[in-house]
Amino acid sequence: MRKGQVLFCSSGGGHYTELLQLEPLINKYQGVVITERTDISENAELPTEYVPYSSKNEGWVYLFKYAYVWLKSLGYFLKYLPKAVVSTGVHSTIPMCIYARLFGRKVIYIETIANLKTPSVTGKIMYKIATDFYVQWEEMMEIYPKAKYGGVLF
Repeated sequence: MRKGQVLFCSSGGGHYTELLQLEPLINKYQGVVITERTDISENAELPTEYVPYSSKNEGWVYLFKYAYVWLKSLGYFLKYLPKAVVSTGVHSTIPMCIYARLFGRKVIYIETIANLKTPSVTGKIMYKIATDFYVQWEEMMEIYPKAKYGGVLF
């Protein structure tokens, strides 16, 4: 298996921390992590590529930054041509997941552990996109009836 056949995507912060719990799988499948550049992700020992951080609080600038996230994601998708994309969210990972689905690839989404009774905005979107949708709390099966319960990552 060549490096990057599975891409592991997350935004920075807690979603990135959740993604790091998958390190044994990242290593097993010679995965590449796609994330936002933060102090934590810059020191990672895993193969990592970066998309820019963008926030809706930035006003008009956000539109340009998010468009750039779409372009960078397409570039990474074409560079690696992954067989699968695994994501723990949030919005900066949606473009990569959409590209994967458009190219007929598998998309595995893991809903955040932070939500016990309410869906996340990204979860609502990814529930429609993902080929495999996992929740970390059994209570979330009521919200996402077609999801798979995988237990907590931590």
